[in-house]
This record gives sequence, structure tokens and C-alpha cells, in this order.
Amino acid sequence: MIILIGPDGAGKTTLAKRLSDEYGLKYFHYTKDSSYGDYLESMCSLGWRNAVLDRHAICEFPYSQVIGRKFRFGLKEWHNLILTTLIQNPLIILCTHKPMIGEYSKDQYLPYEKWDDCLRVYKEFLNTHRIPYLSYDYSSYGQSMAPNLKDTVNMSVTMCVDTLWWGTMWRKGWGCIGSVHPKVLLVAERIGPNNSHNIPFETGPTGHMLSNLLYETRTPLGEFTVTNLVKSWRRDPREPNDEDMRLLGIELDELSPKKVIFMGSTAKKGGKQATDRGIPHSEMTHFGYYSHRGDHTINRYIPFWRQEFGITPLSPL
Repeated sequence: MIILIGPDGAGKTTLAKRLSDEYGLKYFHYTKDSSYGDYLESMCSLGWRNAVLDRHAICEFPYSQVIGRKFRFGLKEWHNLILTTLIQNPLIILCTHKPMIGEYSKDQYLPYEKWDDCLRVYKEFLNTHRIPYLSYDYSSYGQSMAPNLKDTVNMSVTMCVDTLWWGTMWRKGWGCIGSVHPKVLLVAERIGPNNSHNIPFETGPTGHMLSNLLYETRTPLGEFTVTNLVKSWRRDPREPNDEDMRLLGIELDELSPKKVIFMGSTAKKGGKQATDRGIPHSEMTHFGYYSHRGDHTINRYIPFWRQEFGITPLSPL
């Protein structure tokens, strides 16, 4: 998966079409008007795995900031999109070529005088959230881009192969979301009953509580991953079994988190898997314990969460 982002006129579409035409990658084109649903289906069906994306939901952050318009996505939608994208290990390319003012179409959505600010916010977002990316200015490569394109595609294929284990789990309905090498892995209990796309914490009170916690603590999304211990279909009430432990072990081996947090009494049964691998782990009360009582506040979790991530209260963005 190759994702091309950057301000208007930076060469995204030209590069995307060359990657598609010359290397047979599926082509997805998104715009400022693309909705949550426009992204969700292709993302969750793994339609992006052998594709190039001309823009992505990521673009909404700098554009809304610079243009000064309302953010298109809800917080829960935003986290679903970003975290489910990151676990697929995309090659994100930030296109940085600034056209001359005479080359910049007056029909472009982004005013030319805001171009530099837009690129700056892209970089701030990616760097603050520890999201890996490559910078690309096509003017640096002269007339022939073929060697660079080939290297780009090969890199993308390698990154995809590195997450084949995840694709197998995802297709069965219990894949994790977030960073492919997180600082912290959160292990919850089971997929929510209304999580129709099998995204952990996709919706519902506890899903919103997690998003609120991530936002209020300014957790870098590129350092966080979440999974469930019970690897089964929605609404399956069974207890964890040996297969769940084996699959959690695969996640721990492949993700190599620095820490694991087990959320709830069911999830903490997976603690031995972390102990056996020498991974530090801790426990926290499940959001559901409070949400079932009508309490959806997350303030009680903030000090613990900041400590686990090493986040100071005044982290940017």
C-alpha cells in the first residue's frame, strides 16, 4: 500500500497514476469531500493492500487547520481510519514540491499563500504522532523517475509482506489496529457487539472512551496498538482458550511492543504470554466497568496512561 499526501500541486496525482499504470497498482482517488464511509469499506476489505492512494483521510487534518473549516470526521471515526490504516504498514509519501505561483491553478482548493503552512502542518502531524513517512520532491529526480518508482514499489511490497500475519487474523475477524511496532499494546477482552467492521473499539460507549483517552492524553497514534484477547466473532461470550493465547503470542512476537496493558479481568489472563517474552505489562480496569453504570468519564485513567506512555501533560497536537 502506497499513500500519497501533500498540499495541492505537489505531484500526488501524477505520481499515483504512474505507479498505477506502470506497476499495475490499483488506484484510489480521494478528495476533500470523501466521507468516512468512502474510506471505510475499501480499507476494511483490504482493498488497499495492492494499491496506491491519491490522498488519504490524513489530509483532512492539515487542510481543515489551514483553511479554518470544520473537521470532517468525528473523533471515533478519525481514530478508526488512522489506526486501521497504520496496522497495514503503508508506505506514506509526503509530496513536498511547491509549484511556482504561475504554475499554480487558480482552481486549486488550497490558496497559494497557505501552501507552506499546509506542508508544515502535515509534517507536524506525522512527526508528533510518530508516523513514519518519506518526503518526495519530484524536481529532485530529473526526467527519469523509473528507478525511484521501482524502489518505491519494492519497498511497499516488502512492508506488505511483513504484515501478512495480520491479514490472516483480520480476515477471520479479530485483527488488531494501530502501529506495527507500538510502544504500548492495549489488550482488551473481546470485539464489541456492534463493531460491524470488526475494528477493536469501533463504536459504542467504550469505543468513545478509548478515543477520548487517546485525545486527552495526546497519545501518539503511531506508538499505540489495540487488540482483544478473545479471538472470536462478535457477541461470542466464551472465555479465553489456548488458541487465543497462541494468537496473542503471535501478535506479541510480530508487534514487539515495549509494554502491554491488559484491560479487564478477562484480558489479564493473557499476562503469561507477555511474561514469557520478557515484556513489561500492567493492568487497568475495563472501560465497561464504569460505562455499564452510566459513567463515561476517562479522567481517572489519564495519570496511569500518561505514565505508561511517558507522556507529559503539555504534549503538542
